[in-house]
Amino acid sequence: MHNAAYFHLFESARIQCFQEMLGPDWDWNQEGVVLVENNAQYLIPVSLSDQVSVSLHVTKIGNKSFTIAYQVWMQEKEHCRGHSTLVCYNHSTQKSIAIPEKLKTVLNQLT
Repeated sequence: MHNAAYFHLFESARIQCFQEMLGPDWDWNQEGVVLVENNAQYLIPVSLSDQVSVSLHVTKIGNKSFTIAYQVWMQEKEHCRGHSTLVCYNHSTQKSIAIPEKLKTVLNQLT
């Protein structure tokens, strides 16, 4: 698996989690996020045909930003770990915003 594919795994896990926990009516334009940092540590190679799973949890919650840690697993072995830092952002005003209360509640559930 190409190294960049791990970041897609992180993003897919993050999006799925947010969609499930915030619901389909969340206004990502007014209360969105932007990615400001992405990091991965590659531990064991994964092939394209391998079936992996991704776990995530929140490691830090600030006023406007938060950090999510990820682990990529296959056959009960950790193959990659990483983290992303995201800032809450209003895409209409193009300004960072405080973490909305509903999102903060979700983030606290993921710690």
